[in-house]
Amino acid sequence: MNKITLSKNPEVNRLRAWFALLLAGLLAAALLLGLAGRYYLKKTIVDSQAALIGALAEKYPAAEQDLARQIMDPGKEAVSRGREILSKYGLDSSSPRLETPLLQSYFLRSVLSYILLALLAGGVFYLATYLFLKKQYGQIRELTRYAARISAGDYSLDIRDNREGDLSILKNEIYKITTRLKEQAAALQREKALLADALADISHQLKTPLTSLSVLNELLSENPSEEKRILFLERMRAQLKRIEWLVSSLLKLSRLDAGAVNMKRERVPVSALVEKALATLAIPLEIKMLQVTVEGDKGAGFTGDFEWSCEALINIIKNCIEHTPEGGRLQISFAQNPLYTMITVADSGTGIAPEDLPHIFNRFYKGKNAAADQVGIGLAMARAIVEKHGGDISVKSEPGRGSEFTIKFYTGRTGDN
Repeated sequence: MNKITLSKNPEVNRLRAWFALLLAGLLAAALLLGLAGRYYLKKTIVDSQAALIGALAEKYPAAEQDLARQIMDPGKEAVSRGREILSKYGLDSSSPRLETPLLQSYFLRSVLSYILLALLAGGVFYLATYLFLKKQYGQIRELTRYAARISAGDYSLDIRDNREGDLSILKNEIYKITTRLKEQAAALQREKALLADALADISHQLKTPLTSLSVLNELLSENPSEEKRILFLERMRAQLKRIEWLVSSLLKLSRLDAGAVNMKRERVPVSALVEKALATLAIPLEIKMLQVTVEGDKGAGFTGDFEWSCEALINIIKNCIEHTPEGGRLQISFAQNPLYTMITVADSGTGIAPEDLPHIFNRFYKGKNAAADQVGIGLAMARAIVEKHGGDISVKSEPGRGSEFTIKFYTGRTGDN
């Protein structure tokens, strides 16, 4: 959690500067008022004593020097004797008769001065606080309007602020969130478009076998001969297998996309992986009479899920078989180094057109050399599985000279499983 440091906020620093100036002004004003009060008080005392000396000197001229000396340096005994004399006539510090017009004027002047000083200080303090809060709440209202427009889907706003302070940091963080929301909204739109395309492709892929099944079912209802009935049933069985494989593959892809697949983390020996993949495809290999060679380090392996890795390898080998003519070659090699374990599958087939290479792993993509009954999800599934393992897959190909698929499972990387 970040520590809040008020000294880093320019707004607070400006408010502090205002208060410092206000305090300095108040101190200066108080000093000036004190000096003025001292002057008027001194003047009042001098006028009062001057009146007293003037009256006594007129009556006792010889005592003029002594009276002046007493005023300059009053003795304690003389002060005490004078207070006793005044008290006989009811005159002391609390007597209202001693409140001369000069003293009253001084008192009123002092009170009014300090009241004006207090009002001025309060007004300046209020103005400074008002301007500070107005600016702060103005920025907060700006952020509120910004958030409302973002909530309405307007991501074109830019609220970045390169100044210091917590509000500027907040603006920049909100802008970062806005950027992420914009990216997520764009990604969501792309996903929606991809989903619509995928649904269209799935509908198209299912439509063909379902149409064939419907036609074959109509033909069977016409009581054909035994020979044709067997032929129709075989074709229906083939179409049902195609639908079953398509639905199974789509479900696997959906699970991978949704992150519902938990890849195991176990030691996967590559030799056993290749052996099982070839055993699964033994019939199509035999039908096409392909020459298969396997070479590699028997100790090579990686950490991952054996079954899902085998699914990926089967799809790659199956793609090579489909694009390799009868009597062709299929070469599988593998090796391991400190960085990764690599599996290479190369065929002597028709190859892949250059314009198809960037899209060959895209879902439902069918290249120029693809067969009519191919769906285009096998390689997409292989890539998804390999990436779930934290690996990558690539292909090199030249038309007429075959293709070479390379899978790399990196050491210490487990993907997002």
